[in-house]
Amino acid sequence: MEPITLCGLVIVIFGLWVEFEPAVIAVVRKICKSRFFTESISNSTVQKPAYVMRVPISFH
Repeated sequence: MEPITLCGLVIVIFGLWVEFEPAVIAVVRKICKSRFFTESISNSTVQKPAYVMRVPISFH
């Protein structure tokens, strides 16, 4: 693409972000606070520590 086209594209994307940022943030907050999302995060299994047996240094 030509540099002028890329500059125009960056300006358009920035303008769209500025215009729709509050709506996007509101949707993300609503999803993060939803019951389904919080249940799926809280039901994750807790990892148990792995116990490693020591290997003897010398085999007598």
